[in-house]
Amino acid sequence: MKNIIMKFKSLSKRRQIEAIVAMILAVAMFAVIPTYSWFAYQRKAAEMIKVEYPNSLYINAAHREDRIFFGLDGININDYKIDPQTKKQMKDENGDAIKVTQMMYVFSVSGSNTTSFRLQMAHTTNNLFNYTLYEANQYNDYSAASTAAGGNTDLIVRYDQSAGSHTENTIQVIGDLYDENDNTTDPLYYVKGPALSGSYVNPDTVNDKLGLKDTDNKYYSKTYGEDTKVQVNAVPKYWQSNVTLKTTGSDKEVDANKKFCKYFILVVTWDNAEQLTQEKKESDLIYFSVQRLN
Repeated sequence: MKNIIMKFKSLSKRRQIEAIVAMILAVAMFAVIPTYSWFAYQRKAAEMIKVEYPNSLYINAAHREDRIFFGLDGININDYKIDPQTKKQMKDENGDAIKVTQMMYVFSVSGSNTTSFRLQMAHTTNNLFNYTLYEANQYNDYSAASTAAGGNTDLIVRYDQSAGSHTENTIQVIGDLYDENDNTTDPLYYVKGPALSGSYVNPDTVNDKLGLKDTDNKYYSKTYGEDTKVQVNAVPKYWQSNVTLKTTGSDKEVDANKKFCKYFILVVTWDNAEQLTQEKKESDLIYFSVQRLN
């Protein structure tokens, strides 16, 4: 080190300045190399993001409108049927109002880069209602819906669109587009299709194993942990179905941009004799969730 210092002092002023500049540039290069590498990595990551389009899944009301428009509110089992086209009370051949035997609600599952998903429904059991899920098809006019339903109004659900209702989900699907700027409120019609194949993962059984009163099963513990003092009808039942989308053919459900929107109808039914035994009505909670499978 001493020899280097002496050699440096022996240099002319010009040579000393050149040596100092060279050392400064060498130090700067050491600082620049990792910085350049970081920027190069960032650019490569950005390129990867562009290639790998993010996956997304949404649960919304009909036509992908915000969840607030799902409309699953109070169910009056003593209500009367309403014509889905005219929205007027329906009459039988004697001119008497026809009581409802079911209530139907439309919702959607939409997303991108997904060909299959698991749909889960969880609900409490206070009111002895039966919940069944069906596939559904959307129609822009009542005539087409009525034809698809074979003239059976019990298979048709009318849905009145709301302006500015796509704040949660902005996905556009080819063949099922929406325009938030035209403020359209024209009704859409949904026809009930086949029932979804699925089952309850914690059904009621004779010996109550995996039933609602069984506090030892994993579904109970995931919901309430170690709390075993829960009213039996407040314990949810979990129903699941694996849904595979059609990716080929004229009726394919995934568009050219790898986006989809699939419609479902929740049908709520009840046993009239059971309902007569219920003097007090409690609120039931119902939840839908979806998980990407592929």
